[in-house]
Amino acid sequence: MVALFERVLLRCLETICLVLLVTLTVAVVYSATMRYFGASPSWYDEIASVLLAWLTYFGATYAVFLRQHMGFGGLVAALPRNAAVAVALASELAVILFFAVVAWYGNAVLAVAKWDSLLSLRWMTLDIVQSVIPITAILMIIGTVLTLPRVLRNAASGVDQEHAEIAQAIADAERDAASIQQGGKKK
Repeated sequence: MVALFERVLLRCLETICLVLLVTLTVAVVYSATMRYFGASPSWYDEIASVLLAWLTYFGATYAVFLRQHMGFGGLVAALPRNAAVAVALASELAVILFFAVVAWYGNAVLAVAKWDSLLSLRWMTLDIVQSVIPITAILMIIGTVLTLPRVLRNAASGVDQEHAEIAQAIADAERDAASIQQGGKKK
C-alpha cells in the first residue's frame, strides 16, 4: 500500500513538473515571438520567474522521492553497521526537521503575502506564488518518510545507492556491448 502511495505521488510530481515545463516553454516561445513582432507581453517576466521557481521546487521534491539529491552515502556505507544506521537515521531526522521549519515559516509568510500581488497580473496574489514553499516542504517530508526504510536498509547492509546505480549502469552497458559483439559475429 505504501509503495502504491509513493508511486502515485511520484507520478503526480512528474505530471506537475511536466505541466510546469511545458507551460514555461510555451510562455517563453510566445513572448519571444511577440517581442519579435514588437508586442512584448507585460506579464512574461513575472510569470516566467514564477514558473521557473515552481519547477525548481517541484523538481527538487521529485529528486527527494528518487533519492537523487546530494548525500554522503559512501561515508555512511563505510561505517560499521550500527553507526551507519544511526548516522542515516540522524541525517533523515535532520532533513525532516529542516523541512518542517521551512513548511511552518513558509506557511507564516502566506498570511503576509496575501495582501500583495504581481505587478503585471493584479489578480495573482503573492500567497498563490509563495504557496509552493510549504506545499513542497510537506511533500519533501512525505518523500523522506516514505523512502526512510530503504535508506535504513541500505545503511544496515553497507550499500551506497550511488555506487549501486553506477555498477548497474556499467553492467547494463557491458551486457549491451556483448550483445552487439555477438550480433556482429553472427553476420
